[in-house]
Amino acid sequence: DPASTGSALGAPVEMASEPVFPVANYGSGVAPFYTNLALWVGGFVLVAVYKLEVDREGLDVAEVSPAQAFFGRWLLLALLGQVQALVCCVGDVALGIQCVSPAAFVLAGMVESLVYVLIVYALAVALKHVGKALGVLLVVLQIPGASGLYPIQMQPDFFRALGPWLPFTYGINAMREAVAGFYDGYYVRNLLALLAFALPALLLGVAARRRLARVNALF
Repeated sequence: DPASTGSALGAPVEMASEPVFPVANYGSGVAPFYTNLALWVGGFVLVAVYKLEVDREGLDVAEVSPAQAFFGRWLLLALLGQVQALVCCVGDVALGIQCVSPAAFVLAGMVESLVYVLIVYALAVALKHVGKALGVLLVVLQIPGASGLYPIQMQPDFFRALGPWLPFTYGINAMREAVAGFYDGYYVRNLLALLAFALPALLLGVAARRRLARVNALF
């Protein structure tokens, strides 16, 4: 039968789609990316607005060590960053994004804000204006490199190689677990991987700070 033969040749296989972690709408699908972007920019604004160095007028220089000054200012910025994370993530849920676990979504946002503020703050303290510029460069690289809007497999090789070294990669993946469904402990693994970025940030802001003091003036 020419009709049935032509139909079989034209469509030899019938595809059946069975979504495993369905997402209700586009807004819910991109909410993890834009929430991470908002938390990074929020942390950057905090670093840009607040004075990063501790006032030493009227104090004996020996009374406050560089490490104490670093953590003292960071605690203020981190606290404000947590307020930002709560407002942003609770706002997402209140606006009606799909979320299988709102508590996990908010927790992920708070961890992300903690790490992002620390990274931007450490860069700004250690490298001054150069560090702030690097904070902007990092967010530019993370927009295509962290698989926030498009699958990383669709990106050029440069961004595919860069992806595992970007904090956004793990922050976005953790939030996606809370949005669409959990799988095999990936939520915890992504948060732990994100927290690992705090270690080099601390080393930069506390240990390497003195050695990098002249980089800004040199630039």
